[in-house]
Amino acid sequence: MNTRTFLGTAVAAVAVTLTGTAVASATPDVNNPNLIEADPADFMVGDTVYFSGWLGASNCAIHPNGDVGCDLPPGHTLWGIVPISDVAIDIPFLPAHPTFGSAGAHGRPGSRWITDVPRPEGKVYQGTRISYAGVTCIGGLPKGPGITYVAKGHSFTDGAQVEIS
Repeated sequence: MNTRTFLGTAVAAVAVTLTGTAVASATPDVNNPNLIEADPADFMVGDTVYFSGWLGASNCAIHPNGDVGCDLPPGHTLWGIVPISDVAIDIPFLPAHPTFGSAGAHGRPGSRWITDVPRPEGKVYQGTRISYAGVTCIGGLPKGPGITYVAKGHSFTDGAQVEIS
């Protein structure tokens, strides 16, 4: 990564922090007893957990250092005007932020869907939770076709729009 790209990304991340973010969202109930607990080993390639969001729309990764990032499908914007192609939580003092592709792709296209897990008989399905390296991601119902990511004291939801807090 060259210096100009790094500085541009840093300035953009600070701008997101200082001027506000997309729509604030409440942290999901990560302790909901009706969430199906996914085994991160089922999604692991090397030491990184890779998965796709609802219908394979976004491709995400959880790294062993607690960083999480997702490549987003076209159409996502920041403040309704700035097109973004990814969101990451990778710096503890910053909220979730776009990296504008400066670090390359986060996920792996074709990864297993987060909701592709066995569902115990008789249990009311309210989504899937996968936890690894201090990161918790929740996908599927009841929130609909989105995934919420919680890491390093911050969160974002990838759904109809990206919500960052």
